[in-house]
Amino acid sequence: NDSFLPFYGFCLERNEFNQGRFVLPVSHINGLKVPFLKKIAVSRCAYESEDGKVKNIDATTDTEASGSKRGGKELLSYCRALVLQKDELRRMMKRSSKMKRPTEAPVSCVNEARALDLIRTSALRALEAFKTTIEEDEAILNNESSAPRFSWYRNAVLARIGEKRTLRHYIRLAEAINPLFECKSIKEISSRQEFLDIRSANRSTEWGYYANKYLDKVVIPLVKSGK
Repeated sequence: NDSFLPFYGFCLERNEFNQGRFVLPVSHINGLKVPFLKKIAVSRCAYESEDGKVKNIDATTDTEASGSKRGGKELLSYCRALVLQKDELRRMMKRSSKMKRPTEAPVSCVNEARALDLIRTSALRALEAFKTTIEEDEAILNNESSAPRFSWYRNAVLARIGEKRTLRHYIRLAEAINPLFECKSIKEISSRQEFLDIRSANRSTEWGYYANKYLDKVVIPLVKSGK
C-alpha cells in the first residue's frame, strides 16, 4: 500500500504485500569484513541512505520473496551476513567461495537467531517512530464516518497500518521462533508451546501461513542438521 498510494492514489483494504521498512547497518555489527556483504540485498527493495550510514530494506512478511518490492529474502540474507561470526564466515568461504550470496541459505541455528533478533530490534525501533499504534489506526478505520472509504485520510491510515503490521509480524516471528533454536531435536521442538502455537495458527491468515512456512523451510531443517 505504501507504493499504491503515491503512484495510484489509493490503497487496498486488505493487502498481503504490505511492506515494513527495516533500517540496518551498512557493515558487519562487530566490524568483521564480509567479502560478499555488498552483493547482498541489491534489488529495488534495498538501498543505502543518502549519507551512506544505513541500509534500508523494504520487506513483506514472505521470507522467501525476492526482488522488486518484496524483499523478505534479502532481509534475512543481509541480516545473516551482518551477524556472522569468524568461524562461520571461514567455513562458509571454504564451502561456497564461488557463491555470490551464500547467506541466502540459513547458516546455523545460532546465526539465524541472531539475525532474527537484529530484525526484531529494527522493527521495534521503526514502530516506536510512529505517532499512533496499530490499535489506534484500527479504531480510525472502523469508523467510516470519520475515515470514509476511498478518502485520502483513510488511504494514508491504510498505508501506515500496513507497514506497522508487517513490522509487528517480524517481531512476533523472532519472539516465537528464537526459543526453538535452543532445542536439540525435532521431538524437543514439537513439545514447545511456541511450536504448538504456530502449528495451531490459521494458515489462511498471513501470520499462520508465513510463520508455518518459515518453520518448515528454515527452523526444522536447521535443527535436524545439527548446525
